[in-house]
Amino acid sequence: MVEIENTVDTAPVRSRGVDPTATLAREGGHDSRLLIKGGSVVSMDDSVGDLGRGDVLIVGDTIAAVAERIDAPGAVVIDARDHIVIPGFCDPHIHCWEGALGRLLPTNIPQTSIDAVEGAPRESRSYMYAAHRLLGPACRPEDVYAGTLVTLLTALEGGITTVVDNMHNARSPEHSDAAIAAMADAGVRGTHAVGRPRHGAWAHTFPQDVKRLRERHFSSDDQLCDLRLYAAGNDDLDDLLRLRKDLDLWFSFDSGIEHQPLDRLYSTGWFDGREAINHANHLTLEQRQTIVDGGSQVNVCPRIETQFRYGVVPYSEWVELGLRPGISNDNPMTYGIDMFSEMRALYLVQRLDEHRSGVPSASLRDILRSATQKGADNCGRGETVGSLTPGKQADVVLLDTQKLQLTPRNNVICSIVQAADIGCVDTVLVAGRVVKSGGRLVGVDHGRVRRLVEESQQYLLGAVGWPHELVDFDD
Repeated sequence: MVEIENTVDTAPVRSRGVDPTATLAREGGHDSRLLIKGGSVVSMDDSVGDLGRGDVLIVGDTIAAVAERIDAPGAVVIDARDHIVIPGFCDPHIHCWEGALGRLLPTNIPQTSIDAVEGAPRESRSYMYAAHRLLGPACRPEDVYAGTLVTLLTALEGGITTVVDNMHNARSPEHSDAAIAAMADAGVRGTHAVGRPRHGAWAHTFPQDVKRLRERHFSSDDQLCDLRLYAAGNDDLDDLLRLRKDLDLWFSFDSGIEHQPLDRLYSTGWFDGREAINHANHLTLEQRQTIVDGGSQVNVCPRIETQFRYGVVPYSEWVELGLRPGISNDNPMTYGIDMFSEMRALYLVQRLDEHRSGVPSASLRDILRSATQKGADNCGRGETVGSLTPGKQADVVLLDTQKLQLTPRNNVICSIVQAADIGCVDTVLVAGRVVKSGGRLVGVDHGRVRRLVEESQQYLLGAVGWPHELVDFDD
């Protein structure tokens, strides 16, 4: 087996040339103190509430206090007077390995007659064909590393501090190691959700390699990153569920879960509430109720569903049963990873449904809750992140209200969901460490990241004979 350090450029993506405040915050020990002072605080915790002007005290990696005024002598202070302070976004469903193929597919052409028109330009616009039959099998471990790294750094730039990487291209142990190395280098709070490839040649080391991954990379329960299983909903789950029980893991499912005997899986204990169901569509009312009663989580993909797949975002159906979904970005091959765009897309769909049916839609706060606390629940991190709650991990985002699009501030929730974008994300903390400061990722070697991604892109498109220009204007 080739070790990952022999197949992937693992030079640090972060340098030490950063501002003193960021360095102190990043490198401080368990007793280091950081005071975010004077911002408009949206805690997403009903017991804490919102503060027009408030402070957040962080001790080590933990939120110690949230109040209108906190005195913390000796603490490093971040002046947040011109900022909105929110918990980091949590995304339970991104296929991060696709990052070097970002925006390759401007739209999704339904997959038809693949064998008859193999490689035709029209067929290349099918996600299922391009990702799983053509480009996925061509990926080397270094391509997985580059794609995963740029996806996760993009997530951090946009205030997404927790990501479940739904890795459905684990063609060998080295591919998995590469994805995990990228997650560690990015500095995100992450989960490697490992699953088998859908098509093409691979080493057939899944699921048996999962135990090695657990022992090598995730042996401690207090790490920033963790492990779970991933499968398509209509896969044969018997072996995976036994492994899941043996290793005590969460499980993420993509489309097709409606084909499983859900009543039996819950009643026999094979499903135990630690399931995150992506897309969450095509289920009957009875199946949805079974999932809700079983304590599992669901997340919806607003841009993918409205523009790429079936046109239905099953959000209100779950809310009516008492389960508010999280929000996920899903597919970097068409969309830039951007929780602000996902929130706006979901809110627009909900308001459109309200106009058509008369059923009240989700509020702006509901949408923000889906991007934060409900996303954290899907990530299996609901007790540790998702809100600015004393005792939780300090994953915090500051939005710059000096940006003209956020001037004047007025309604804070409206400003976040209806006006802000990635360019408004001034500061990001993960576990109390500043990873973005002054609108720029701290210490990241952008040139190296771009070089890795461009080299991977050129290799992959050349290896498969991609039938479009490298710089492509086709619609």
